[in-house]
Amino acid sequence: MLSLQVRTYCRAFRQPLRTAHGPWEKRSGLMLRLADEHGRSALGEIAPLSWFGTETLAQAQVFCDRWPHRFAAKKIAEIPQALPACQFGFGAALDRLADEPHRTPSSSSPSPAAICALLPTGEAALTRWSELWERGHRTFKWKIGVAPVAEELSLVHSLTKALPPTAQLRLDANGGLTAEAALAWLSACDRAPVTIEFVEQPLPPNQIIDWLHQTRGRFNTPIALDESVATLQQLQSVYQQVGNQVIYVLKPAIVGFPRQLLDYCLAHRLDVVLSSALETPVGRTVAWTLAQRFWAAGRPQRALGFGVDHWFVDDWAHLSEAELWQQL
Repeated sequence: MLSLQVRTYCRAFRQPLRTAHGPWEKRSGLMLRLADEHGRSALGEIAPLSWFGTETLAQAQVFCDRWPHRFAAKKIAEIPQALPACQFGFGAALDRLADEPHRTPSSSSPSPAAICALLPTGEAALTRWSELWERGHRTFKWKIGVAPVAEELSLVHSLTKALPPTAQLRLDANGGLTAEAALAWLSACDRAPVTIEFVEQPLPPNQIIDWLHQTRGRFNTPIALDESVATLQQLQSVYQQVGNQVIYVLKPAIVGFPRQLLDYCLAHRLDVVLSSALETPVGRTVAWTLAQRFWAAGRPQRALGFGVDHWFVDDWAHLSEAELWQQL
C-alpha cells in the first residue's frame, strides 16, 4: 500500500514569457509525494498546460483531493487519459519509488551544450544570446508569431548574422502563423547563415497536417510539432498521419505516463526533442532520465529543451528534492 501527500507551488518569471498564446507571468502546479510501507518515498509533479490540451490546474487539484490517502499501486494505472499531467506526476513518482532499492545516486546532468536555451522574444534576443553562449549553450530557441512577420523576419536576420557559425537556432511559432507567413519563414530559414534546426509548430494543430502534405519537399528546413502532440493520444494520432516526416517536440510533464511515452517513441523510432513545460526540477529529472534512455537506444541526441531556469525568480534548480518539498 502507498500513501499520498500533495502540495501546491507557484513560481514567478523574471519577466513575462510572451508567446502566441499571450503573456505568461507565473508557473503553478502540484507536487506529490508517494510513500510505501517501508518508509521509502518519491516525488512527482503535476504541471498542467491547459492551452496545450491537458487538464486545468483546478481539475488536477480536484482529482488529487478525491484520491484516497492510502491505496494500492495498481490504482495509478487507472488514471484516465483526460488527465495526462496527473498521469505523469503519479506515474513518475511510482516509477521512481519502484526503482529506489536498485537506484544508485548520480550527479549526472546535461551539460549546457546539450541544452537548448530559450531566448527572450523580440529585440532582447540580440543581446541575450551572448551571455548564454558564454555559459556553454550552443542551441537557442526564439519565439515567433508574436509581432508582425516583417518585423520578426528582420530581427531573426540580425540574430542569425550575430550568432557564431556553429550555433543552431530553433524558431517556435506556438501555432501562431498563417500558411502564408509560414512559407515566408521557411524561405528565410533556408537562406540563413546559421543552421535553423527546425521551425516548431508553425500552424495550429487543426491546420498543420494538411499543410505538411501540401508543402512536403519544398524546403530544406525541417518542421517540428509541439502543440499537435502534447499528449500521448495526440502523438499516436499525428504519427498515423505523417509518420517520421517531422521532428516531435515532446513535453514529458504533460504527455502522460513516462513509461508509455518511452515505449511508443522507441517502438516507432521517432526523432524526438524532449522539452520543458516550465516544470520544476522534479519533473525535469524525470525528463532527463527519459532522454538518457532515448540516447542509449541510439536515437538522435538533439539538444534538450530544458534551458529555462534563468527565467525564474527563485533558485529551485540548486535545491535538493527534500529541500524543495520542505519549502512548499
